[in-house]
Amino acid sequence: MAINNKTELTVLDYSRSQRPVVNNDMSKYLLDELQRLQNSINSLTNAATQVADREPENPQKGMVRYNKSPWDALGNSSEGLVVYNGTAWVAV
Repeated sequence: MAINNKTELTVLDYSRSQRPVVNNDMSKYLLDELQRLQNSINSLTNAATQVADREPENPQKGMVRYNKSPWDALGNSSEGLVVYNGTAWVAV
């Protein structure tokens, strides 16, 4: 089964693409490279374990958070590591 990047946590790697030969395309090249860098950094940020006091807006399968009050990810007032399994947060 294929991985769905919208619902499952993945880390995007970054590799520099070829610089255009014609100088007219340089600004587009730079903007595209900066966008690719931003996407890669954002994926690393989402993949990192973070302390959270509220549920992420768009949780993805595999996302790990340290659940902190007032967020009650497990529904039992406990704090600790939780992972999103695609439908709910479960204790690690």
